[in-house]
Amino acid sequence: MMDKISKLVADALGQARAVRKRLETKVIPLLEPRQRTTAVAISRQIEAKTIMEEALLRDIKAFIMLIGEEVEDGSTLAWHGREHDPESGYYVLLRTERARALLITQDELAKLATAIEAALDGAEAYTIANALLVT
Repeated sequence: MMDKISKLVADALGQARAVRKRLETKVIPLLEPRQRTTAVAISRQIEAKTIMEEALLRDIKAFIMLIGEEVEDGSTLAWHGREHDPESGYYVLLRTERARALLITQDELAKLATAIEAALDGAEAYTIANALLVT
C-alpha cells in the first residue's frame, strides 16, 4: 500500500515540476500584476516541495477558475462560410496567443490538482486502514 502512495506522490511531484516551469516561463509574464500573486504563490510552494496540502489545492482550483475566465475572454467564434454557398458553413473557435497559453496551463493545473487529490486520498486511506487493523 505504501508503494502505491509513494507512486501517487511521485506522480504529483512530477506534474508539479512541469506546472512550475510553465508558470515561470509562460504564464506569470502574461498576467497582470494583481493576477500574478496566486501564480507566484503556487510556484513557490511547488519549489519548496510542499504540495501535499489542501490549501494549495484550493489555490490551484481558484487559479484554474481565474485563468478559465481569461481563456474565455480571449476566445471568439467566427463564421467560416463556404466559398460557393455562403449560407452554409461552420463556426471556428479562435483564441489569442495568450488564451492558448493559459488554456494549456489550465489543463496542466487540473492534472496537478487531480494528482495531489489522489495522493492525499491514498495517504488518508492508508491511515484509516491502519487504524482499523489496530482496533
